[in-house]
Amino acid sequence: MGIRPTYLVGIDVGGTFTDVLAFNAAEQELLAAKVPSLPGEQWRGVLDALAALGIAPDSIRAFVHGTTIATNALLERKGAPTGLVTTRGFRDVLEIGKGRRLIGGLFDIVWQRPAPIVPRDLRFEVSERATAAGVIQREIDAAELVPIVDEFRRKGIRSIAVAFINSFMNDTNETAAAAALQRLMPEAAISQSVALVRERGEFERTSTCVLNAYLTPLMVEYLRTLTAALKERGVVAPVNIMGSNGGAMTLQAASQCVAGTFLSGPVGGVSGAIRVAELAGIANIITFDMGGTSTDVSLVHALKPLMSYDNQIDAYPLQMPQLDIHAIGAGGGSIIWIGADGTLQIGPQSAGAVPGPACYGRGGNQPTISDANLILGRLPTRRPISGGLKLDKGHAERAFRNIAEELRVPDIVALADGALRIAVTKMAGAVREVSVHRGFDPRDFTLVGYGGAGPMHIFHVAEELGIARVMIPRLPGHLCALGQMLADIHRDFVLASGGKLSVLGIEELKARAACLRESAEKLLLGDGISVHRHRHTYSLDLRYVGQSFTLPIEWNPTDRDWAPLREAFHARHKENFGYSSVEHDVEIVNIRLVSLGDVDKPQLKYKPAQGGKPLIERRSVWFDGWVDCPVYLREALEPEFTFSGPAIVEEAGGTSVVPPNWSVKLHESGAMLCQEPRHADTGVEPARN
Repeated sequence: MGIRPTYLVGIDVGGTFTDVLAFNAAEQELLAAKVPSLPGEQWRGVLDALAALGIAPDSIRAFVHGTTIATNALLERKGAPTGLVTTRGFRDVLEIGKGRRLIGGLFDIVWQRPAPIVPRDLRFEVSERATAAGVIQREIDAAELVPIVDEFRRKGIRSIAVAFINSFMNDTNETAAAAALQRLMPEAAISQSVALVRERGEFERTSTCVLNAYLTPLMVEYLRTLTAALKERGVVAPVNIMGSNGGAMTLQAASQCVAGTFLSGPVGGVSGAIRVAELAGIANIITFDMGGTSTDVSLVHALKPLMSYDNQIDAYPLQMPQLDIHAIGAGGGSIIWIGADGTLQIGPQSAGAVPGPACYGRGGNQPTISDANLILGRLPTRRPISGGLKLDKGHAERAFRNIAEELRVPDIVALADGALRIAVTKMAGAVREVSVHRGFDPRDFTLVGYGGAGPMHIFHVAEELGIARVMIPRLPGHLCALGQMLADIHRDFVLASGGKLSVLGIEELKARAACLRESAEKLLLGDGISVHRHRHTYSLDLRYVGQSFTLPIEWNPTDRDWAPLREAFHARHKENFGYSSVEHDVEIVNIRLVSLGDVDKPQLKYKPAQGGKPLIERRSVWFDGWVDCPVYLREALEPEFTFSGPAIVEEAGGTSVVPPNWSVKLHESGAMLCQEPRHADTGVEPARN
């Protein structure tokens, strides 16, 4: 009797589809499935995805899940009724904010600041105080909390945020208040600001704490429902949740730090893209993840993604570490519509999974990006796509005729082509946001396309930006699920501590850093990760004395003096801003520690299907005119196989559209390495199809 296979599983729940990937270590085999997402009941989509794989539930030994629960609940304002307890005189911090217009309202003359999540009558003050140096001037009086709790109960509050001024320097009062509130109101979820963010900035810290409190009951309920349903189905493997910082979180950590899960899905794709790029020997990439609802882009330099610590979710500041990902509402399901000025518009509204694009034949009657691609011959009509769905070109054409008549455009092919050009322009703008606006030239990077719709548009985006190198990973529609499968347990720590390098002793900083590491090791051990699997990386938030912004610089605690740190900061400052001031003193603002617990990972080896024929058909495809185009089956391509565009490559979960003038070579990892020879030479051999 053979050994029963065991599987590592990654599941990504998107706005349109739920993707699942399972790796069988014994056979070095990847299984993939894609099912429609179920809005409001994500856990059912997870169960459907597992069922579609056809593997025994008790054969799963590790399970990582990317979820949009937190993001969706905030956007739809479906969090729990939340109250805030803060220091006397600071109840209006949430409304006063920074006194500036947020992104999205800068040029809108009718824009208004969104209302705070916690209304003023649910924000209560207590008479405690700590100085900016962390000296307790007035201790918390638990008796003050009794009438506050009575009012919370009367108004149906389910979650409480506790955020005191200067608690990041001394959390004694805040911790005591949180404990007292939990005793007085055990049925409520309590979020404490310093448990989430131990940094300066009372507005950002309070906002982060409120967001966490607002979403905690919903996330806890979802995780309980999911784990109970998995257990009922026979899944006994531990479940981890993908975090915004690029690593995985245990269920306990996710239920306590919901604010760390906002980018749970997209960060998985970045992690997967980094691994695929590493296998192909590529260090600098820009990820391009286009799904059914949105397009997410991120820049990775030297195989390290850019991190952001000062973020914004919807209209609310979020002071949590997360990958620097820029998202726009442009996906395969994005609706094409006519604006008030008579111009063609793309998204952000999406047809979603139900009813979906018109070509799905599920009742949708509005034209979408997917319908446009079908009309242009870039999607199949003879063969079903993922999930057994067969596309109907007639439905797509009828949807486009509706707006063609309104625009008085007789040719729906020209209209579909124009719509895609507009979408490409929007997506190219997103790439500029994470590259040019961060001080990087996108032409120095390889554009990595994935997601169900990414490989269909990435070449046109690359041409728009003058990027000469493109990579399409194997199973691009499931790369986010792959990244989740690869995710290590990730813990972030920050300490608002430091000073001027001219004054601060390095041994003093090393002692503080060692305390952070001790805390990290205890938590990782509690997560079930043995010490020999721990990895720790320090960085310091630095600035020139007098500046108001910082740059993170990696720091080796074995350094004997500040010289390497100074040099690295001057170089980074010049790289980012075009100059450095070596004569100015440098100041440390925060100490950061990233602690990883290594988990078992799949060894990715590409094995093409035996006996398959790469060329499966030829059909007419629109590239500034109808072109007779070869259609290849991705899984039948052998390593080193080369071809040139125009061409279509079909596979489970994704279709690649290769325009004219592009050359493609299949890497031994299964990734397609592509180049536009008019701009650069990436070593791709001449086409021989």
